Amino acid sequence: MRKLDRRGKVILSVAAAAAVIVNAGAAWAYWSLGGAGTGVAVAGTAVELKLQGRSDESKPLYPGATADLAVTVTNQNDFPVKITSISPGNGKVTADADHRDSGCVETGVVLTADVLPVAWQVPKNTIGVFTVPGGLRMTNSSDSACQGATFTIPVKASGLSSAS
Repeated sequence: MRKLDRRGKVILSVAAAAAVIVNAGAAWAYWSLGGAGTGVAVAGTAVELKLQGRSDESKPLYPGATADLAVTVTNQNDFPVKITSISPGNGKVTADADHRDSGCVETGVVLTADVLPVAWQVPKNTIGVFTVPGGLRMTNSSDSACQGATFTIPVKASGLSSAS
């Protein structure tokens, strides 16, 4: 093996330093690379929930009494929904057709609170039926023809998507 003279040692040192600099530059470039650009995502449109409140058919209301509120929720969204409260909706409480024909106009049926807290999970694209125990009350101002009727109650819900 041949020994390097002074000139060879200098050349070898310069080559080693150049290799270190090149490798350090490559490492810096690897770790500091960034980027920018645009992406596209399409958000779906949320469909409004359909709700229908009804009095408990097996426990007729009479003036001063309370009964359960049954709520049917139709979720036509592609994501599950968690309903956190029920409150009075827009519209009038109505009695079934037979009792309306008999003179039940002023039902006197109200929710027992302005906001009824619930914790209902409604899976995507399903219909759920839920009960609020003691959620309805019939006041003393109801027409006597309303006794024993089944009532349809407009309700609205508050909630949020429960998609993970």
